[in-house]
Amino acid sequence: MLHTLDLSGTWAFALDPMGSGLTEEWFRGPLADTIPLPGSVDEAAKTPLTTQSTMAHLSRRRPYVGKAWYQRSIEMDAEQAGLFHWLLLERPHGEVNLYVDGIKTGRDESLSTPNRFFLGKLTEGRHVLTLLIDNGRFEAVGNAHIAGGNPDVAHSTSDHTQTNWNGIVGRLELQSQLGGLTRVTVYAPSRQIRVELELEAYDTNHLWPSFWKSDAQDKVRVTAWLAGVDQPVVVEADIGITSSLIRHTVEIDLPESARLWDEFDPAVHSLEVEWLRDGQAIDRATTSFGIRDIRRDGRHLLLNGRRIFLRGTLDCCIFPLTGYPPTDHSGWRKVFETAKSYGLNHIRFHSYCPPRAAFEVADELGLLLHIETPIWAILGADPALGRYIHSEAERIVDEYGNHPSFVMLTVGNEVYGARMHAFLERFVESWKARDDRRVYSGGSGWPTIARADYASKPDPRSHRWGEGLKSRLNARPLETRTDWSEWVAKVPMPLVSHEIGQWCVYPDLDEIGKYTGVLEARNFITVRDDLARRNLLPHARDLMINSGKLQTKLYKEDIEAALRTPDFAGFQLLGLQDFSGQGTALVGVVDAFWDEKPYVTPDQFREFCAPTVPLLRADGFVVRRGTKFSADAQIAHFGPATLARASLAVALLDTAGEIVWSTRLEHADLPTGALHHIGAVAVETAHLADGLYELELRGPGFADRYELAVLSAAPPMELECVERLDMSILERIARGASVVLAPSPGQMKPNAELGHTTIFWNTLWTKGQPPHTLGLVNDLTHPLFETFPARSESAWHQWELTYERRAFDVSGLPVRSIIRVIDDWNANRDLTLLAEVRVGNGRLVLCASDIVSDLPTRIVAGKLRASIGAMLADKAADDIPSQSVESVLSWWEIIRT
Repeated sequence: MLHTLDLSGTWAFALDPMGSGLTEEWFRGPLADTIPLPGSVDEAAKTPLTTQSTMAHLSRRRPYVGKAWYQRSIEMDAEQAGLFHWLLLERPHGEVNLYVDGIKTGRDESLSTPNRFFLGKLTEGRHVLTLLIDNGRFEAVGNAHIAGGNPDVAHSTSDHTQTNWNGIVGRLELQSQLGGLTRVTVYAPSRQIRVELELEAYDTNHLWPSFWKSDAQDKVRVTAWLAGVDQPVVVEADIGITSSLIRHTVEIDLPESARLWDEFDPAVHSLEVEWLRDGQAIDRATTSFGIRDIRRDGRHLLLNGRRIFLRGTLDCCIFPLTGYPPTDHSGWRKVFETAKSYGLNHIRFHSYCPPRAAFEVADELGLLLHIETPIWAILGADPALGRYIHSEAERIVDEYGNHPSFVMLTVGNEVYGARMHAFLERFVESWKARDDRRVYSGGSGWPTIARADYASKPDPRSHRWGEGLKSRLNARPLETRTDWSEWVAKVPMPLVSHEIGQWCVYPDLDEIGKYTGVLEARNFITVRDDLARRNLLPHARDLMINSGKLQTKLYKEDIEAALRTPDFAGFQLLGLQDFSGQGTALVGVVDAFWDEKPYVTPDQFREFCAPTVPLLRADGFVVRRGTKFSADAQIAHFGPATLARASLAVALLDTAGEIVWSTRLEHADLPTGALHHIGAVAVETAHLADGLYELELRGPGFADRYELAVLSAAPPMELECVERLDMSILERIARGASVVLAPSPGQMKPNAELGHTTIFWNTLWTKGQPPHTLGLVNDLTHPLFETFPARSESAWHQWELTYERRAFDVSGLPVRSIIRVIDDWNANRDLTLLAEVRVGNGRLVLCASDIVSDLPTRIVAGKLRASIGAMLADKAADDIPSQSVESVLSWWEIIRT
């Protein structure tokens, strides 16, 4: 553009909830109210404050869905009157209708790109622009037919994510020119770049156009500014304006000093294109670009010829302060720099496309972006939706296609419909033929189609939708032999795992005060108030910290299972950030504001999520003392170059951080883009004390670590264990006996379904999918842990204690909880796996774990039984709550079957 006029500021405004503005022709007169733009109706507080609360998602303080009118005047001087004008609205939300001086001029409805309206010439003087924006009117982008009473699930429009706001954010500009450089497309797979141009000759004479027939000399000048190079490369070419639409291609050989773009060296170059007529500028356009080539090679994705591994997460358009995505660089730097600090190189935008600033920041940081049209829907049934999807894809590529970070494009998330396969085949076929600057697939998650460059599938992950307690990490102890080779073999193309993880953490109630914008965390407030009613609020931080530490271990295993799979293309987490909707899915190790949570640092997370990660493949991580722990060491290396010959240091550390065993594994040069076998690890344990150890693998610039439990076979321990309580047992305890209540699950009424992992996604949206718990809080101050090794949070060896068990609900019975079970925040039951209470002169231990059966092979349970015996032998325990026989019996009668 030759000139731009910033239109941000105060606009006249009117809400139109009844939709009467059209019939009453509000576009012909002044509007009574005002509103600042850019901004939204929510931010301007134009509607009453709500009080309703839901656990489904965050609550809009002042929501509005419907029609709203925006109006302002502009003044054209004589010079401007000789130009042609465009109105640019960077990111409106809803169907936009434009009126100029009371005349309907245009309509647009893009959710992905700026709305641009061609105004033509405007006479000298005052003109009135009026906008009608209707955020109750969209194509059926979120009609996926899967969410019951909440069918609007596309993140482009849903209150579960960015909110269905009304307004305009980003740039609001009047752009002026004499003619149009309407397309500048840069193809730069190498230093021999190709710039494709489209030039439009505007002419107000509809019968006898003269612009393209006039005797004038036209040329285009292309100036390439290279990153880190002072002098630009300039190419000029004469062109003939033989019609009102001219297409022209400029080829430029860039020098060797022009660096390639990738995640390790994100060199961003820029182009300026000028259309000159007899030396006068007709129009001017700028764009950034990167020299990079991405393509499929068998089951691999190659960037500039080097195999890459996608370490990704989702961006679901969750911005609680504004309710819409940022349009400035600082907002996206917060998101992307956080993602990189946790070791990620890839972001998938779930059923929406971000504004320009996101691409510009990703270009600078070397992030690989997966973009979707703004849909999560049924395909093939709605012709209007089908046309809209194709239109949005074209607009996305036209608007953002030069950005080197834009490497992947799909239709949308988890699409449905009997005709979806053919729809997607056509979509991918069309784009592969038109534009080879990125790779294409159909729908994220499913289906796999023949023409796709890569497949996205939800199968290669540790917990799949609906698996419940049959999922891998709940159904059996941890082992690291499992990988996803079975799924890789089923598709002949690169395979990217879809939305892995989804491990929940208990709400951080300290976060409530951060919601100072358009959204309020009334779901968190509900949890806080419920805990207070149950006298459990003092435990809130422990519930969050401990569930978060377990969540981190689960993400580590999910990520490493992907890394140790040969020929795997990468993963997309759900997610690094909390998801605020769909039942409140607190799946992030950063909160909804992209702020670090207090239980894992970026450095700790990056040990198992990085370009280079050392790995252990082992059959298990609980070892009987005196036997050998055996594993195979590998290194997944996807760095910028070959990893030079070196050694991998392997050390076993005790809880004090002291090395009790070590070795070194030498390796040759390791080419990048591969999983490398380094050698066998064998640890003799006879000299070790019972306890939890950390097996550390460390190389130059990288490290990883694994929990290892070494336990002796427990000696026979005489304990009185009973399955039920009655008056006679309790009276005997009151006289001084020590008894362990260790019932089978069938002896107690159902409460939370107990698993080793945390909750998957959440229990509301999954309709109660188990597990319903989020790990354990081990009270390490209790004497039991003098002999039973544990961390504060769930450790992998405690799987044996929770498998197929049912926790005690001790609500109403004050006890000392030794191993607390973290319940679903929607229920907040007072659950315990192990607790004790004093009854008269004796002690009652509540043990929900099986410490009775098959102890010779269940060494963790045997160790717990022995530790309970040692605890009961200590008669000096004075801090145990005391209860009467009657109150304990009354509690038992309530919880027993």
